[in-house]
Amino acid sequence: MTKKERGTLLWIWLFLGLVPLFMRPLWEPDEARYAEIPREMLASADWLTPRLNQVLYFEKPPLQYWLSALSMKAFGLHAFAARLPLALATLITLWCAWKLATRLGARQATWAAFMAATAVLAYVCAQVLTLDALFSAFQVLALVAGIEAVAARFEERPATGWSLLAFGSMALAMLTKGLAAPVLVGGILICSLPFAWSAPRMRSALLRTLLDPLGWLLFAAVAAPWFVLVERANPGHANFFFIHEHFARYTSHVHDRAGSKNPVLDKFYFTAFLAVGVLPWLGACVTGLRRGVAFLRRTSGPVSEGAPLIRWTVATVILGAAVPLLFYSLSGSKLPPYIHPAIVPLLALACALEKEGEEWTALARAGRELLVLGVLFLAAPFIVKDLTGPAWILALGVAFLAMGCWGLRPRALTGPRFMAGLGAALLLLTFAASRVAPPTKDASSLIRKAPAGAQWISCGDYYQVLPFLTGERVVVVAGTGELAYGRDHLDPGTRARWFQEDLDQLLPMAQRLRAEDPSRPVAALIDRWAWRDLPEDQKAAFQVTVRTDKNLLAVLR
Repeated sequence: MTKKERGTLLWIWLFLGLVPLFMRPLWEPDEARYAEIPREMLASADWLTPRLNQVLYFEKPPLQYWLSALSMKAFGLHAFAARLPLALATLITLWCAWKLATRLGARQATWAAFMAATAVLAYVCAQVLTLDALFSAFQVLALVAGIEAVAARFEERPATGWSLLAFGSMALAMLTKGLAAPVLVGGILICSLPFAWSAPRMRSALLRTLLDPLGWLLFAAVAAPWFVLVERANPGHANFFFIHEHFARYTSHVHDRAGSKNPVLDKFYFTAFLAVGVLPWLGACVTGLRRGVAFLRRTSGPVSEGAPLIRWTVATVILGAAVPLLFYSLSGSKLPPYIHPAIVPLLALACALEKEGEEWTALARAGRELLVLGVLFLAAPFIVKDLTGPAWILALGVAFLAMGCWGLRPRALTGPRFMAGLGAALLLLTFAASRVAPPTKDASSLIRKAPAGAQWISCGDYYQVLPFLTGERVVVVAGTGELAYGRDHLDPGTRARWFQEDLDQLLPMAQRLRAEDPSRPVAALIDRWAWRDLPEDQKAAFQVTVRTDKNLLAVLR
C-alpha cells in the first residue's frame, strides 16, 4: 500500500467510519441492547456471562460486548463509546475491499474502499450498533486472508501468516455472532474447488489452505474456550445457543422475521436488499459481475503460468457474494444486515473489472442512481404521513440530486471532489435520521423528564435504554419478550420481584417499590396499548407527565 493510498483510506475511515458514531443517541431496541450488555459486564465485573437487565442473555457471543465494555471503560458511558467497535469494523472492511481489488488487479483499488464505505447498506450498518458490521468485517477478512494464503502457496511464497489471519479472523467472527462465519467462509472456499481442480498446483494450494492443521488449531484455541467456560458456568447455554439460536432460527420461522410468511418475498428478500444496499454502485456491480462471469466462461486465448490463480480468484470473489446470498435466502430468519458480507466482494469485482478510460462512464452510472435516491427522499415527505422533520428529508433529497447531476455532467469534477461530495451527503443522511427518528427510537428524551433518582418500571414492552441511562435494573411488567430465557432461570422469588406478565400487576409492583424506598419516586415507561388496557383505577394512581404516539411517562402519585 502506497503512502497516498494509506492517506486516502484514513480520510475515508475518519469521515465515514468514525464521525457518524458521534452524531446521534442510542436507538431502541438494538443499539440500546448492545450498549447495556457491556455496561452490565463493567458493573458486575463478570466478563464471562452476558446479561441484560441482570438476567442471562445468550443469544449472541461476547466479543463485541467485550470491545464495547473496554471502550466505555476508557471513554465513559456514552453512545459513541458503545459504538466504537464499529469504527474497527469499518477500518477492516475498507482494508479488505482495497486488498481484494488489488488482488484482482484494480488500477485504483482505493475506489473499492470508498465504494464499500458509501454503499447504502454498508454505510448504515457501519454506524448502527448491532453485531452485523463487526461480524461481516471479520468474515470478509477471513475470506480475503484465505485468498491471499492460497495465492502465496500457489506462488511458492510463505503462507503461514495469511493462513493464521484467515483462521483467526474466522474464530473472531464466530465469537461475534456464531457459526455462520465458518460455514460461509468454508462454503465459499469449498465451492471454489471446481475452479482449481484441473490445475494440480492450484488444487494443492487450495486444499493445503483449507486443511491447514495450524490454522484449525488456532481457530479452536480462539473460538472454543469461551463456549466451554460459559457452558460450565451456565449449563444449558450450548443447547440454547446452537440449537435454538442457530438450527431453529435457520430452519424455521420461530423468530417470525421479515419476509418469512410471503413465499415470493421469502426467496427474493435478500436479492432485493442487496440490490438496494449497493446503491449508488448497483450498475457498477452488475457490470463487474457480468464481466467476471464472462471471464470464467472464456475457454480460449493465451494462458500464462498464473492463469489458474487469476481464474480461481475471480471465481472465489463471485462466490464470496453468491454463497451468502444463497445461504441466507434459504434461511427462515431474515433481516437486511445479514447480507452485508456479500457487499465487499461485489464492489471489489466492480472496481477491478472497470476498463481503462471508463471512469466517467462509471461516475455517470453512480450519478443516475444518486438521482433515484434524491427523488425518493424528495417524495418521502409527501408519501409518509406525519413524518417529523420533513425539511431535513427534503434537504437530503436535494443533496443526492445535486451529486447525481454532478456525476452526469462532471464539470470541474475530480475523483477526490466526488468522494468529498458523496461523503458529505451521507453525513447529512445520518444527521437527518437523528432529526426525523420517531420517539419510539429514542426513549431517552422521556426518561430524562422523570423525577431525579426514580425507580423504574418498563410496562408493555422492555425499553432497552432504561437500564443503560439509569445504571439500574428495572422492573418489567407485561413486556418480558427476549428476556424470557433469563427470567425463566431466576429463582421464583427473584422472578416475581422483577418480572410480571400480568398487566394488572403494574400498580402493585409500583407500590412495592415505593414501600421499599419511600425516598425515591416511582416512574413507569408504558407502551400506549398497555396504557389503553390498564384498569381505570390503576390509571388514576399515576400522573402522566409526558405522552407520545407510542408510549408515555407516568409517575406514581
